[in-house]
Order: sequence, then structure tokens, then C-alpha cells
Amino acid sequence: MLVAALGLTILGFAFLVAAVATGQIAWAWACIGVGAMGLVLLLLDLVRGRGAGGDPSEGEPAETDGQAGQADMRAEG
Repeated sequence: MLVAALGLTILGFAFLVAAVATGQIAWAWACIGVGAMGLVLLLLDLVRGRGAGGDPSEGEPAETDGQAGQADMRAEG
């Protein structure tokens, strides 16, 4: 889905250039529509990624009790 969103971004930029070059409002509306579709794809990808439970290796690393204890000992002195 990210590749599709990137493709829509490039297409939207092309519509923006066409709108500025020709001065026609239809190109500008096409740019807005393509940008909105790209945003929807990004949001869907975000929701699907978090809704699947995710991989524990992604995001912040999980601390074990031993690591937390070591950090506390270093902080105390």
C-alpha cells in the first residue's frame, strides 16, 4: 500500500504542475482528489499495521527485568 501511496503522490504532483502551467482548475481538483486517496491509503496501512498486533521486534524494544535493574543501578550512582 505504501508503494501505491507513493505512486499517487507522484501523480498528484504531476497534476499540480499541470494546474499551475495551464491555469485550469480541473487539474487542481484532480491533485486534491489524488492526494486525498493517498492519505486514505496511508491511514489504512497504519490501521492495518497496528490492528494486526504487530511484531514485538518493531517499535520500541521491550525491556527485561535485568535491563531495567541495570539502568536503575547506573542512575543511582
